[in-house]
Amino acid sequence: MKIILGLPDERVKLWELGVPLMINQLVWDSVEWENETWVDSGGYQIMVRKLKINVDAVLDKYKRLDADYYISLDIPATPCEKPSELNFKHFEYLYTRLDKNIIPVIHAYDVESIKKAIDFYSQYTDYIAFGGIVPPSLNKIANKKLAVAMYRLVRKEWKGKIHVLGAGSPFMRKVFYDADSVDTSTYRVKAIHGMVLLPGKGERYVGERKISWGARRISEDELESLKAFLEKTHYPFPIRFDNWIDRALINAWVLLHSEYEADHPLIRYSHNITDPEAEINELCRKL
Repeated sequence: MKIILGLPDERVKLWELGVPLMINQLVWDSVEWENETWVDSGGYQIMVRKLKINVDAVLDKYKRLDADYYISLDIPATPCEKPSELNFKHFEYLYTRLDKNIIPVIHAYDVESIKKAIDFYSQYTDYIAFGGIVPPSLNKIANKKLAVAMYRLVRKEWKGKIHVLGAGSPFMRKVFYDADSVDTSTYRVKAIHGMVLLPGKGERYVGERKISWGARRISEDELESLKAFLEKTHYPFPIRFDNWIDRALINAWVLLHSEYEADHPLIRYSHNITDPEAEINELCRKL
């Protein structure tokens, strides 16, 4: 499974790790590294920040950016509902005007719409992205199951490759275990909040502030174990925890070089689904 790390700006020099990177066309005007690079259209910002993104502006930026893959401009759907027809129009518009790898996105649609989208996109490409884990994966366990069930249906119906947007953490890679590629920016988000990722486990707080939320402070044994892991795997930077950029580099390294080891009901659920259509219909009725 290919792991792609989101790169919001130049402060964390992830390109020095030689890993695939994903940038947002709303932020970047050029690609200065040799790493495999994916470009996100910014479609998610339509939902979370109510931005209006013009497909012609995306087309112009995609023409200027020298990358390997480009995510089509999509409008995320409300879970269990039908997608905007603009998603299909935007994809065709970009696909027919660019001699580049344009990847369409399927979100958390109803069963009929998922199948319709698969039938449509299969005419053009063998690589799609699944964006259904946001927002369905937030908060309630039933919504997390819904995202997984929808992915299982996409995986069952789609004969080509699938990229799962936002699923690059060790835990999420276990949930979406047969995806071809995933991406994540969790390494950075955790670091900004004073957290480091532990190999095979979760995150721990290493900051100096008093913890007023549900985070666990790192123990001395866990800290030594993390340092030993970094040394054993030949971490290429100084091991420091006192600023967020160093923590982000450590988190990225742990994310890339470790696997989630604990048992978890959502992982078991993902492996045991036999009828994703029935699961989706039942869970959608409960929304």
